[in-house]
Amino acid sequence: MFRIRATVLGLALVAGSAGAVPLSMSPAAAADVTTHKPPVGVAATRSGLGYWIAAADGGVFTFGDAKFFGSMGGKSLNAPVTAIAATPSGQGYWLTATDGGVFAFGDAAAKGSMGGKPLNAPVRGIAATPSGQGYWLVAGDGGIFAFGDAKFFGSMGGKPLNAPVAGIAATPTGLGYWLVAADGGVFAYGDAKFFGSMGGKALNAPVVAITGTPSGQGYRLVAADGGIFAYGDAKFFGSMGGQRLARPVLGMAAIRNDGYLMIAGDGGLFAFGSATYAGRVTYSGDVGSTLPADAAVTPALLKEALGISPTAAVTDGLPSLNAAMRRGNINSPARVAAFLATLKVESGVQYGRLEIGCGPKMKYYPYCGRGYIQLTWDYNYRAVGTYLQHDFLSRPDDARSAAYSADIARWYWTVTHDLNTPADRLQMGKVTKVVNGSGASDATKTARCTDFKNVLTYYRNHGGYAADLNAVDCYDRPKS
Repeated sequence: MFRIRATVLGLALVAGSAGAVPLSMSPAAAADVTTHKPPVGVAATRSGLGYWIAAADGGVFTFGDAKFFGSMGGKSLNAPVTAIAATPSGQGYWLTATDGGVFAFGDAAAKGSMGGKPLNAPVRGIAATPSGQGYWLVAGDGGIFAFGDAKFFGSMGGKPLNAPVAGIAATPTGLGYWLVAADGGVFAYGDAKFFGSMGGKALNAPVVAITGTPSGQGYRLVAADGGIFAYGDAKFFGSMGGQRLARPVLGMAAIRNDGYLMIAGDGGLFAFGSATYAGRVTYSGDVGSTLPADAAVTPALLKEALGISPTAAVTDGLPSLNAAMRRGNINSPARVAAFLATLKVESGVQYGRLEIGCGPKMKYYPYCGRGYIQLTWDYNYRAVGTYLQHDFLSRPDDARSAAYSADIARWYWTVTHDLNTPADRLQMGKVTKVVNGSGASDATKTARCTDFKNVLTYYRNHGGYAADLNAVDCYDRPKS
């Protein structure tokens, strides 16, 4: 395994967020295009001389020798697109959305989807079989859905995870696959071999994708800060680790075993080894765009946007809170706004908060509200204890410790409920309903929504993120 910081090797072909351009191409030669929705993924052509970039609205942009076969751009979607995968021939591609919907173009075969079916967690990735007649989808809880000639070899669905699953890569035989979680943990199934992982090790940013090598004897992980982790026979050609990015890296595509591409949230495209830079999409950002990889909740944000005084009870917990938010991909203005608006009411953004009146007279004592998200009831203490592998039933007060409080909030937000999705859609009323139940009053929803808008306004004023506050849904009322 290799981790090299602030050093670009190979052909040093990089362009995008960091302002660099490929050494072999002038900026004017790049076929850049503008997208009004954030990019979500990149897939490479067989030659390595081109690639497709997919956006959240289903738009597809072609570069180099990549051909356009169609897209969902301009069409109504039930959920945002989250990933793209090319067919083995390079004459087509699939898009998948967070609700498990699959859209096939070119010679990509439509073999089924999870669209319209209940999911425990949003779909995060797609991988094709060698024949192109099947594919696997992976959800954030590690659940696997196999279609066409893709076979099921196992999953993490229903098992405790330290972090959500972020991606999938298939072996060259099609008889196995690897999953990667945001903490760098790798799970191997079928004929996929385990060569190592970052699970249990300190990361500067969450892992966002995995790609396998042509031999099946290795794989690479990429983190949101552009760091690369190479295992087995996967070769290392450089990374963006240690360099400031305007937006986090969100995906990667391998070029055989001699190069790879990374794409960032602003469309920045970074090419290493034999990978060819042929242009990028330019995305200026809106309410759903990702924040810089090193962005953090600060005392200034809390004071200006939420009126929270930066006392020690608040500021002492910010390092652990920011780390947990990165692990939970709470990384856009809308997601941060919804999360902080909720924590303000729950705990005043204080990890050590204990529910007022906690005592034997409470029917759920001693499992009364604790921590950032006010964990309550014994079954919740048990569930998060299984997830974090800690006995909160015997030691309930640990839920309001700096060591656990932030990760409990992250667990509630992204593992058990996936509140990032309604936040992305500006549905603050739905977030409040999930947290407080259907009995939440309009006054509660209004107050929570005001805080949500105030944080969005803060990001507009301090980062230029455009936010249409008129599009915010504060009440989640049924459509007539």
